[in-house]
Amino acid sequence: MDLSDLQLFCDLVETRSFTRTAERRFVSQSAVSQRLRALEREVGQTLLERSRGRSGVVPTEAGAALYEGARSLLRQAGELETRVRGLGDVVAGTVRVATVYSVGLHALPGRLKAFLAAHPGVNVHLEYSQTRRIYQDVLSGAVDVGIVACPVPRTGIEIVPFGEDEMVLVTAPERPLARLDSIPLSRLAGEPLIAFADEIPTRRLTDERLRAAGVHPRIVAAFDNIETIKNMVEIGFGCALLPESTVQREVREGTLVQLRLAPGQSFRRPAGILLGRSGHRRGAVRAFVEATRAAA
Repeated sequence: MDLSDLQLFCDLVETRSFTRTAERRFVSQSAVSQRLRALEREVGQTLLERSRGRSGVVPTEAGAALYEGARSLLRQAGELETRVRGLGDVVAGTVRVATVYSVGLHALPGRLKAFLAAHPGVNVHLEYSQTRRIYQDVLSGAVDVGIVACPVPRTGIEIVPFGEDEMVLVTAPERPLARLDSIPLSRLAGEPLIAFADEIPTRRLTDERLRAAGVHPRIVAAFDNIETIKNMVEIGFGCALLPESTVQREVREGTLVQLRLAPGQSFRRPAGILLGRSGHRRGAVRAFVEATRAAA
């Protein structure tokens, strides 16, 4: 089996989307479908199926087994390549990056594309994970770089600014809120709100801002995946406070309407690059950080 096909399959499992996988790998959606079918023919098994009750695709039993094995194999291959090609200051080898969906699917791709174009000798192994796990993996050296929202200082970790994203309210076009130009936080009292799960840093940020404004929102659902939140808003289940960069496509296509918060109440969500403080950083890692960090 080709490692690039295994990486593409892992992307499909993690994003549950052919469109998102194509965007991540900078290929067409039809190319993703063709390579998946070729991989299924090679192993003689159906690997993905449509999800019941959720949008997107999920792995079959055979697909789940392949995913676990493929992740391990890709990690080992990346480590081997790093030892052979990425020693010293040479900008080559594999950079292992872990990030959260709300950053990795939206703010990162443009910077990543530019980095890969400038450094064709570097491969980036990108995986999506939970914030707590990303801190652990950076500390243990399981990944070279972590990118998270609302970074918090930790012993042994250096934080490099990645950028900030304005928070906006999004709603379905047919809901009354969609007719407004902007919205005060007080207007959210009693509105059905779809939120991030409690453990997500962006949820803590929005909760703090709502409390400061004296608003007690009616949270009707909470999810750890931003794509699920957007899907629920699109079908009219409620509204949501989300980073602006994460809803640009849906706003452009007309499936969501974006409202800015009233003057004096707007706030931004920061993101940061996490690096382990110990050890020598390879040239490829340093180049990746310089290419993706926030502009000075």
